[in-house]
Amino acid sequence: MKTNFFEQVAGLALKGNLQINIQPHDIGTLTVSVLLACTNDKITTGKTIPPMLLKGSPQELDEAFFIQVGEPAKQTAKLFTNLEAYQAELEKAKKQPEKTGGKATPANGKKATDNSLFNQPVEEPNNDADDDLDEQPDETEALAEKQRLYDEAMQRVGQLNTDMKYKEAIAQLPDVTEYPEKAEEINSKRNVLQKRQEVYASLQTEV
Repeated sequence: MKTNFFEQVAGLALKGNLQINIQPHDIGTLTVSVLLACTNDKITTGKTIPPMLLKGSPQELDEAFFIQVGEPAKQTAKLFTNLEAYQAELEKAKKQPEKTGGKATPANGKKATDNSLFNQPVEEPNNDADDDLDEQPDETEALAEKQRLYDEAMQRVGQLNTDMKYKEAIAQLPDVTEYPEKAEEINSKRNVLQKRQEVYASLQTEV
C-alpha cells in the first residue's frame, strides 16, 4: 500500500531531528508524540522543548496530523534559528565593554602636564561616550532578562500543552503588547492551542 506520509514530512522542510512515537490503546485510539529536536551545536540554551501530543482514532489522525503538527514544527525550527542569533548578539555585547571600556594613558604612566609658554585652559574630557558604554551592559542585561522571562513563559506553555491543558496554556502566553517583536509567534501559538483545545474537546465528547 502506497502512502504519501514521508513526502508530506519532507515538504515541511524542517531543520532538526523529527522524532515520532506512537502508542496504541485497547479502545482503538492512538497517542502520537512528536518532537523536533535541535541538532545545532551552536545553541546551548533553550533547547528543552516538550513534545507535541495528539490523541485520536487512526482516521482522525490521518486527517488532522499535518494540520496540527506542521505549523508548530515550523515555529520550533524558527525558534532555534532565533536562539542562535540571540546567543551570537549576547556574546558580542559581552565582549564590547572589554574592548572599548579602557582609557588611554601616556606611555610613561604619568599624567601629561602643559609646559607651553602660553598656558591654555584645559578642556574637560568628553565623558558622554563613556556614559554610553556604561549604559550598554545594563541595556543588554535588561534584554537578556526580558528574553529569559519570555522563554520561561513559553516553556510553561509547552508543558501545559504536553499535559493537554490547552486553556491554561493559552492563559500563560506572553502579552503581545510587551513583546511586539514576537507577535507573530505568540499569535500563531495561540491559534494552534485553540485548535487543539477544540479537537480535544470533541474527542472527550465522543468518548
